[in-house]
Amino acid sequence: MQPAPLKRARFLHIVMGGWLLVVGSLGCTSPPEHGRGSAAFGALDTTEATDVPRDSVLAVLSRLNRTAFDSAFARLDAYAVTRHVRTEQLDTTGAVTAHRTHTLRYSPGTAPGTIQRADSAGRFQAGGLLARLTPAQSRRARPGNVAPQALPDRPAYLAARTQEAYRYALRRDSLLDGTPTHVVEAKARLDERGADQSIRYARLTIDRSSHELVGLTTARASQLLLFRERSQVTLRLRRAPDAAWVPHLTRVRAVVDVPLRAPRQFRTVSAYYGYDTR
Repeated sequence: MQPAPLKRARFLHIVMGGWLLVVGSLGCTSPPEHGRGSAAFGALDTTEATDVPRDSVLAVLSRLNRTAFDSAFARLDAYAVTRHVRTEQLDTTGAVTAHRTHTLRYSPGTAPGTIQRADSAGRFQAGGLLARLTPAQSRRARPGNVAPQALPDRPAYLAARTQEAYRYALRRDSLLDGTPTHVVEAKARLDERGADQSIRYARLTIDRSSHELVGLTTARASQLLLFRERSQVTLRLRRAPDAAWVPHLTRVRAVVDVPLRAPRQFRTVSAYYGYDTR
């Protein structure tokens, strides 16, 4: 079942708006323009799958606890932390044509960060409809919560009534920051059962002992009125010094088609490190 148009509009607004907050703070106001063809995002399922029955995979998902995932950004205020952000404009082949980076250090609490380093190369496109989706925000502002855009309240691959639209696989168990994890993949079926699903792929990393979701990548392809959008969103957590789960890496890449304009493609990555409770 296809998500309601309002929810899809909200997702497009969040993805594009979140990126524009980063780009706007760095001196540019819209994602890049390029030719009608755009580079593929690339394969996501790069680890070997196990021969596990579908019911066993669904049982792992049924025990999923999303508390750590949903609250990870709220916990940032408890720590001093460094955040490194890199935003890139891509051409039709996926090559980077412009980039901007900045590194900030945040103290515990809610105060803005201190810029430690900033760098840029190339020239970003400016102006356009997408630049007006959200106002510019100070680049010293504290990080926004990207968990809702990666994991909606009831994604189709986790809802019992729509799980038939997906194929599931359990990847080889792995370690995340020293924690044993399950890695589950969901792929929308290519037949009529999965045709209406805007979330085409999801990879979930799950703490084996607590069943907490500690990593997620989703790939989405959808059309809303005159917009066509393809995107990937990744959020990965790590252990803080007190063993709480906190943000480690966020990555967004998207191509958005707007009528009478070339598709626009961008990628932004934020890394969080140097956690300290002082």
